[in-house]
Amino acid sequence: MYYELYIDVFFAENFMMDYLLLLFIRRLMKTQIQKTHLFLGAFTGAVLTCFVVWIPLPFPLFKQILLHVCVNALMLLTGLRLKEKRTYLGAWILLYAGGVLMGGIMTLFIPYLRTGSLFFLLALSGYYLSCMLWDLLAGLARKNSYRCCVVLVKGINRIEVDALIDSGNTLTDKLTGEPVCVITKKAARQLWGEIPIKNLRYISYHSIGKKNGTMPLLQADCMGVKGMEKETIDWIAEPLIAVCEEEIFTEGYDMILNLDILTGGSKYDDKNCGSAPV
Repeated sequence: MYYELYIDVFFAENFMMDYLLLLFIRRLMKTQIQKTHLFLGAFTGAVLTCFVVWIPLPFPLFKQILLHVCVNALMLLTGLRLKEKRTYLGAWILLYAGGVLMGGIMTLFIPYLRTGSLFFLLALSGYYLSCMLWDLLAGLARKNSYRCCVVLVKGINRIEVDALIDSGNTLTDKLTGEPVCVITKKAARQLWGEIPIKNLRYISYHSIGKKNGTMPLLQADCMGVKGMEKETIDWIAEPLIAVCEEEIFTEGYDMILNLDILTGGSKYDDKNCGSAPV
């Protein structure tokens, strides 16, 4: 089969795609590489790609090795100024991930690629759609990684709630110096029935829209933190729990988990909490 290749069009298409891929990698790796370097990297990749396609080689496999190993390596080194092997490996993986993502988006519009200008427009659209899709997937991954399941035990009552691990929650009981988690009124009623009035203490807090607020401060018998696979990680004895005014938080979880309570070794007590009712 015979193909007619216009080297100028081939160069222009490769140059733009290489530039967009380097821009995509720079965005994901959050580096401060100047666009001039990205331009040089894309130019290097496009020129070398045209050269490898143009030169006659006895075996097609040689061209594939040159394109996917040598050309891509020089393009990444020139465009991103990579120095560490680990960084290069990550950039190489992102190069193909971005290529698959952008290529898949552009494949949907192949029947409409009649002119070069339309190709460039679709390539640019594919870049922005890829960035949006990647950000969405990254956001969902972060959201899942920051959520967990928590078991709360008080007497014979035991409940499981969805919790958000909030590194910004630094709520601390001034009397004991222990970290404090926050649950909704709905979860508190399930665990305590009615909030006890006798010997009730309050804890002050500051939040958006409310500078000086107070919440009832209670103490559960045990708290077990579970991961996404629903396996108990560890038990925490006598955690301090503050009850907020909301029935349920806006994102659907019932508890804000203080990160300090997970790293405070003095609160871990497997012997007492491991026998909690099931």
